Amino acid sequence: MRRRQLGQQLRELRQQAEVSMDEAAAVLGCARSRVSHIETGRNPPRKPDLEVLLRHYGALDRLDTLEELRREGGKRGWWSTSRLPGWLQAYVGLEADATLVRSFMLELIPGLLQTADYARLVNVTGGVPAEEVERRVTARLRRQQRLAEAKLTLSAVISEGALRRLTDHEVAAEQLRHLEDRARLPNVQLHVLPFNVGVHRSMSGSFSLLSFAPGVSLPIAYQEYAVSGDLVDDQDVVQRLSDMYDALRDQALGTDETLSMISGLTRQLER
Repeated sequence: MRRRQLGQQLRELRQQAEVSMDEAAAVLGCARSRVSHIETGRNPPRKPDLEVLLRHYGALDRLDTLEELRREGGKRGWWSTSRLPGWLQAYVGLEADATLVRSFMLELIPGLLQTADYARLVNVTGGVPAEEVERRVTARLRRQQRLAEAKLTLSAVISEGALRRLTDHEVAAEQLRHLEDRARLPNVQLHVLPFNVGVHRSMSGSFSLLSFAPGVSLPIAYQEYAVSGDLVDDQDVVQRLSDMYDALRDQALGTDETLSMISGLTRQLER
């Protein structure tokens, strides 16, 4: 995220200076693709290159601020050593910088709200290799720390099917109790989309939307599949998913009704 933020600011400074990407490449003595990779955050610039670019853009006064971003972008987050799949690692890295996550889930409890046993069962059932299961469970619990510390706000709409899917009563009861506990946090808004809503706007799949502090990044969407996941930064697509999320939240139960449903299901399991 720091590399993306740095690249975005360098792109804006280049455009304000009316410098083409080809001209910036000529100044650095490199291929145009390298400038593109710097501006998309794929590859960070070296400090001398950063200074050369800023001087050419007439923005050398920004060197200290952008150099700090450059250094931060070179640091490895905890997820980089967790040996998660690349697609999941990319999402976790972005989530670590997000201030708000809006999530719609059809069949699963959101990862930020899962218990260890539920996460373990989901991964095993999903065919994740045995040697990877505990790494994924550990990473999932690590992600939840920001939520518990109120450094992240979560708004989640969960299909009623996700609550009723589990047949393991012990795991289900613990997960439902955990949902009740998390739903009472001031930075968590939980809504259940009941079956009686019928056909809704996202029958085809789950998705999440990540929002960031001003100046960090535009919102990013994420869609996960059985064996992979995709990040989407096309703002037209992100806006369509955002509108869809708002519509689903409006169709779903309110927070108090949601807690009542979860409490009722918990009592049924504990009889």
